[in-house]
Amino acid sequence: MVLDSDPHILLTNDDGIDAPGIRGLYDALSTVGTVTVVAPDRNRSAVGRSLSYGRTKSSDDDDLSVDLADSAFTVPVPHTDHELGYAVDGTPCDCAIVGTKGLEPSPDIVVSGCNSGANLGAYVFSRSGTVSAAMEAAFLGTPSIAVSLDTLGYDEELEPADFERAGEITAALVDGVPGTGLFDRVDYLNVNVPRPDREPNGVALTRPTEIYEMDATFEDGAFQLTNRLWQQMANRDIPDGEDTDRHAVLEEEVSISPLRVPYEIVDTEPVRHILDDIV
Repeated sequence: MVLDSDPHILLTNDDGIDAPGIRGLYDALSTVGTVTVVAPDRNRSAVGRSLSYGRTKSSDDDDLSVDLADSAFTVPVPHTDHELGYAVDGTPCDCAIVGTKGLEPSPDIVVSGCNSGANLGAYVFSRSGTVSAAMEAAFLGTPSIAVSLDTLGYDEELEPADFERAGEITAALVDGVPGTGLFDRVDYLNVNVPRPDREPNGVALTRPTEIYEMDATFEDGAFQLTNRLWQQMANRDIPDGEDTDRHAVLEEEVSISPLRVPYEIVDTEPVRHILDDIV
């Protein structure tokens, strides 16, 4: 798949249309293409690939028979106009669907983010709203990029300027892809950028770690969950290989993981030279 040199970019996220991360990407991507925003009207983090719409309408018939007319499978998706585009009362995947299928002209590429907090590991594919929106677009045949900013230990309130580096990297990817054939080999990219107060130590082509460690206890009549993955990150003590996304972020590298749907991790070597030339 070859992108236009002046691509139509669909921008979405899961933090909501007023989040600083989407503004940071909008400003950067506007320098390399035409950007249309279709994003949730509020924070919809960690909803995964859930959909609010697309279900059949409920039947009022006593026998619960289903009306199989075309209209039974069509529902409105509420939205309001926003200075950046459209604020949708729905999930990130809802936004990816209406954005790729309902806009004219249809987008050449979808960018999801920039998320406040890294999205690392294969387990996030079905959990992260940011990655799920990119995956949804890929399922629908539109190449996409999910972008997240590591914020572990960063206690300052985030502003659009904090996402400037993430925006520059994303814009470089979108601008550098035409003619490379990258999206003939991969369906989407999962990009994670170091904290805004850290200077990136280069770019690493990675695979999402397959390590997953959650823990739970029942104490004093209450359940408690412990996220061992982020506990390990905070302690800088991870068992992950050097070629993984978690390792790259701890080394303050920009992590780029090339992926295919459904849930397939791509061998990085065939695309390494393409991405090396872009970023």
